[in-house]
Amino acid sequence: MSSLNRMLSVLDLFTSEQPVWEADAIVEALGCSTPTGYRYLKELLQAGLLQRLNGGYYALGPRIALLDYIIRTTDPLLGLSIPVMRELVEKTECRCVLSRMEGEFFLDLHHERPERDVQLNYGRGRPRPLFRGGAPKVIMAHFPPKKLRALYDQHADEIRAAGIGETWEAFQQAMQAIRRDGFYESSGELEAGISSLSVPVKLSSKENCAALALVASTSRFELSDRTKLLELMRQTAQRISAGVAEFSLQV
Repeated sequence: MSSLNRMLSVLDLFTSEQPVWEADAIVEALGCSTPTGYRYLKELLQAGLLQRLNGGYYALGPRIALLDYIIRTTDPLLGLSIPVMRELVEKTECRCVLSRMEGEFFLDLHHERPERDVQLNYGRGRPRPLFRGGAPKVIMAHFPPKKLRALYDQHADEIRAAGIGETWEAFQQAMQAIRRDGFYESSGELEAGISSLSVPVKLSSKENCAALALVASTSRFELSDRTKLLELMRQTAQRISAGVAEFSLQV
């Protein structure tokens, strides 16, 4: 790991469960020397990525909020997706969620909400479990075999606990079935009483796909026309994919 990567890994220590860290604890977590650790903290402070609190404690800095604002207002994927997601919400009266997998994190990028909405514990930017719910599965189902096998080897216990496969072969077959179907419906996997329908969104031939999901109460989904919902979702996903492809040609 390069010195820059190790310094930036300090930011990964801060979570919603542990938003504040003491300086020596950061140094210990990094496994580096004390002078090196304090140099990292100084540079991150100067960049505004960290802020110093009383008693030698640190928290994420204001530059993080600025970067989030820039992403929300300029990200081409969000700019292309939000208008068509809004149309989908108007037609279905379900919450529409756009998600991506970034490294080991699965994140929601945007939630478009209907007037009558459900209460969810997860929102934009909060890491979600990798193997619960439909959106992660439709993305993983499009992983190349080598990447999918590496994911299984690293998370075999979690995959078994989620009921996706007791063995590598079973997990691979489950992912192949999802890819073949072109969607995944989950019920109560992530939150009790909540169901979702997820489809992949192709971004480019070289990138992992994103996921588009409709989310509503399980009782509402039981009364819904799945065929019609899937048709609308696939149309929306195709419009996003086409917009991304057109944008890429213009850049």
